[in-house]
Amino acid sequence: MPMRRSVSENFLDLLLDAVCAVTSSGNFVFVNAAFERIFGYGAEEVVGRNMMEFVHPDDREPTLQAARRVMEGHLQLHFENRYIRKDGSTVHIRWTARWVESAGVRVAVAHDITELHRARSVQAALYAISEAAHAAQDLYALFESVHGIIGSLLDARNFAVLLFDDGRQMLYPAYQVDATGQVPGPVSPEETPWLAALLSPAPAEAGPVADMPAGMLAAALPTQDGPIGALVLRSEDPEQGYGRADAELLHFIAAQVATAIERKQLHVGLQTLAQRDQLTQLFNRRSFVDRLAAAVRTAKEHQTELSLLFLDLDEFKRVNDSLGHVTGDRLLQSVADRLSATVRSADLVARLGGDEFVVLLEQDADGRGAEMLVNRIEQAFVQPFLVGEAVLTMRPSIGAARFPADAQDAEQLLGHADAAMYSAKRKRAASRALAAPG
Repeated sequence: MPMRRSVSENFLDLLLDAVCAVTSSGNFVFVNAAFERIFGYGAEEVVGRNMMEFVHPDDREPTLQAARRVMEGHLQLHFENRYIRKDGSTVHIRWTARWVESAGVRVAVAHDITELHRARSVQAALYAISEAAHAAQDLYALFESVHGIIGSLLDARNFAVLLFDDGRQMLYPAYQVDATGQVPGPVSPEETPWLAALLSPAPAEAGPVADMPAGMLAAALPTQDGPIGALVLRSEDPEQGYGRADAELLHFIAAQVATAIERKQLHVGLQTLAQRDQLTQLFNRRSFVDRLAAAVRTAKEHQTELSLLFLDLDEFKRVNDSLGHVTGDRLLQSVADRLSATVRSADLVARLGGDEFVVLLEQDADGRGAEMLVNRIEQAFVQPFLVGEAVLTMRPSIGAARFPADAQDAEQLLGHADAAMYSAKRKRAASRALAAPG
């Protein structure tokens, strides 16, 4: 009998799949050698402990239900769930289990399908990204879908899509979600070595980038003309972080996302050419006036409030006069990029002409959203603009108006916000005059 048991256990240790036996209450009484290879725990670490300690929290209830069916005498075939390995990673398992009445244990065989699951998930993700590129109405909606897709594969609670401005000097968050509430501003690759390496013109290999902050994962968005930006993730646990397999996965997905961005930009560009300001690609005056009128009608019908911000750049004429209109135009493009990165996703930004911009905030009770946005815009403009060789500090004069408190129709609202902006500009000019020496 001892010899037979020895032969049996040695045979089980030769299997590639994990074999285990647990009591009716779920405590391990036996695991073979493959168990440690798959789960990371040796027999001495799990025997006597309850199996549910190792099951992924989201899969515990289905696992308990499956265990009850087995103990009722049903043969369990191909049940899939997730376990947390000793190193903290997740392993996907396909189980076959049965109840052995004479021994009072459940005997199960576990096959590691992590790679199979990853391959399936990546294939599904690529299909979903392609579908999102067709279905999304704009780039923000596309990025929102991509965030959800990547979040099904990796820890993407802190996630950003960074895109270059037209001068390819600064990266701005075209989409970002941060669980800590932080709002990242523009990033200069020249001042961020790991980002410069990631976005170098030479094709980058998938894998960790030197000097990248702990707990961060990033991949360039490649096109034939060079990277257009990057996908950036930050783990909640910097020590846990991401592994090489995660880096390779994000690198692969980023290539598909870049293709989707180009496709969506082309589609949106053709569809909205008449609605966009050709210099900044923001909504133009005509389309904005139509949207403002529609927003006011909706606010009247539903008895809601909305706010309008009117912005004008202080001393913009000086830039045009001293550095030329080409530099002025590039500055306006950078201003548009920074504004778009600062406002909320639901806000509408437009260029009325020259250096005049507007932001529409719908359903803004008591103007609270407008007040916070004014502060964010002023903070965003503290950082100088890099236009060619020029380093330009620009300050916006901002006027605000609310419906229905300040106006009863769209035309009145726009006029009130315009007047408030000029009032702010005069006050700022007066303050500069008083501060001037002599």
